[in-house]
Amino acid sequence: MGLFRFNSEDSFQRAFNQLWKTSALNKSLFQQAVFAEATILLKEPNGLAKIFKYAHLFDEAGVFAGKPWENVRKLNPVLVRGTFHASGITATAEALSNLRILAIARGDYIHPEMSASEATEFLTKVLALNLDLLLMKETEENRVKHLYKDKQASEVLGFISDHCFSPFVFQSLYQEVDNLAVQRPIVTDKILKLIASAKKLAGSMEEADSSLMRYVNAVYSPSSIAAAASVESYENKLKASNDLLLTQEAHQLRTSVKHTGLVSPFYAIFLNYINKEKPELLQSILSVDETAKENLRLNLPFVSSLIDSAITIKTRRSIYGLIRLLERDIFTKEFIRELGKLLEVPLHENIKNRLAAVHKITDTDILRSLLVSEMISVLGQPLGIGQGFNPTCQSTRALSYWSQKEPVMLLKLFNHFLENGKITINFEGRPISSDTLTHVSLDDEDNIDTVSLLLIPHLDSIYFEMLKAAKGRGQDPHKWINPSFHIKGIWTGFSDAYSDFEFKSKFHQYYYPSINRNINEGLPQPAGITIYNNSGQALGAHAVLIQRVAPDPVGCIRVYFYNPNNDSLQVWGNSIKTSVTGNGEQEGESSLPFNDFLYCLYAFHFPEQD
Repeated sequence: MGLFRFNSEDSFQRAFNQLWKTSALNKSLFQQAVFAEATILLKEPNGLAKIFKYAHLFDEAGVFAGKPWENVRKLNPVLVRGTFHASGITATAEALSNLRILAIARGDYIHPEMSASEATEFLTKVLALNLDLLLMKETEENRVKHLYKDKQASEVLGFISDHCFSPFVFQSLYQEVDNLAVQRPIVTDKILKLIASAKKLAGSMEEADSSLMRYVNAVYSPSSIAAAASVESYENKLKASNDLLLTQEAHQLRTSVKHTGLVSPFYAIFLNYINKEKPELLQSILSVDETAKENLRLNLPFVSSLIDSAITIKTRRSIYGLIRLLERDIFTKEFIRELGKLLEVPLHENIKNRLAAVHKITDTDILRSLLVSEMISVLGQPLGIGQGFNPTCQSTRALSYWSQKEPVMLLKLFNHFLENGKITINFEGRPISSDTLTHVSLDDEDNIDTVSLLLIPHLDSIYFEMLKAAKGRGQDPHKWINPSFHIKGIWTGFSDAYSDFEFKSKFHQYYYPSINRNINEGLPQPAGITIYNNSGQALGAHAVLIQRVAPDPVGCIRVYFYNPNNDSLQVWGNSIKTSVTGNGEQEGESSLPFNDFLYCLYAFHFPEQD
């Protein structure tokens, strides 16, 4: 192959060209420059794609000459992960080596010692061994070990999976989509990305899997009219349709989102069109049960104003939240008044600045639309509120608790916060205001909703102040913190595994349905669990809500709980694996058999006896 000509002045290309032209004896003098420039380029948008253009030339240029990656026959998929975790130049070299093998697999590089099928097999093993990095599950173990920060490895693996079809990877992506979607998180960006990847991989299959197509269709063609239109032409097709066709379209859109929790841009266009032109059809698109129909009938002008203020293509995920919200029996005059206030409450300058910094939005009307839509999601999907990769399970749990048990109080707190830029919660008679405290920055702003984005740093600052005040009392400080931090409704009885010898018997006494038949009347209630890894090593404490305790479909007594992690399908050690579907779970719940949950439990509240 002749000398590759470069026209770009890009520093990586120059370093690569210099290495290419140098003699075999002097390759080592210029390799570091190539790796150093590649390290920088890998951090830039589309950096992987830019580097991949040269992957078929790496061997000829001498990129790996004299290095551990030189002989492809000696490479081991098992070692890829450790090399990625080494970071720095070593991780960069590993990335380049995998890109070279990808070039072989795709036929861009005919290698004398590795066939395309062998290269594909190698990459399939790499992906199989590193699915947690490829899919980046939001588990406690990943958060504790900061695995989510290994973005380069995740991005390289994602690039490989996008460009090298493997039935194994396809099935893994589908399974991950299914596992996440069934949990109905508010933030669905990760699911949508996985569906896009799976859709791309499905193009390599002779026959698309029908289970996958349920999700693909929900996003790209959720209804008959939508399937025959582009996003740009969809509204014109709606205008040309009669009421019968529009009603059919409404039912198809509603069925799609109900079965997947995923909202297509077509749904947002349809809902806004119907809201303005044919509001009498709103029931067809929004109501899934009698409670929803009644809420819509009694509050149609108000719901219409919410749609007009909050629903756009960009905020479309909140449509699912609105559907679920209408199913809740909480539409009191006070609730409507407080939610209506959100449409017009003045925004504190700090709030505007915070949203502008994260979302790059300064227009007040657009900010208002974002805030209203996200609160609709929080109220409609209390168990879909997630902490992302942030160590904020206590505050995230409080938001879910308020949304479930005290939605009016949550709205009042949020409206006051938007106007004043602070939260105040009392602890044993002492008001603690977030504006006097230091706020810890969030590690992850991408995988949380906007309500959480704004409130969590303030709530966390108050929580840590309470933690300081309650320390040194000879018992787990959450005995005193939880009732104050959650403000209302927390049982005052408390037991923890470290100071109460009757811990297990008390949990049976108060939470086992055959002993306490009224257990579910006061739930949800906060509880503390210890998370373990597969080896049984304790990773630390985690906050959950016990939602209910009940027999599953086969009669096993299970504890159903809310886990602030967006991905609650986890192994908690000693083969204890949480379930999110198939064992009687309601939307967003996780569950474990009673004794498995008790194994991980270390603190819980119970009602004091009169």
